[in-house]
Amino acid sequence: MQTRSESRGENQSEAIWTFRVERYDTAGNRIALVPVEMRGQTFEGSIHDGDWVRARGRMRSGTLRVTRLENLSTGASVHAKGVPKAAVIAFFVFFLLIFAFVAWGAYQVITNSGPPPGFPGS
Repeated sequence: MQTRSESRGENQSEAIWTFRVERYDTAGNRIALVPVEMRGQTFEGSIHDGDWVRARGRMRSGTLRVTRLENLSTGASVHAKGVPKAAVIAFFVFFLLIFAFVAWGAYQVITNSGPPPGFPGS
């Protein structure tokens, strides 16, 4: 298993675990080595060489990308932790409100164009 970190912007980094999982058929014969990659800000749980794991994910460029797996040797659930969904939702709601405020202001300027009441020459 290898661990590395990649930068994501100025103050953010992403932890990356890469390892290989041996797949076996029902007779116990090894049929494939599957490269696996997990990415997240941090990880909860652990895996070690020799652990039996169950993982589901998407194959991309010959590598199985997972965010969660089950360590069958220890019974632990291992998962990548990222930015909480609530923070992402709050971020988008905040910018949606700013956009709505700017749009409302632009609408007010457009609909109320012309000189103010009592302006000389009107």
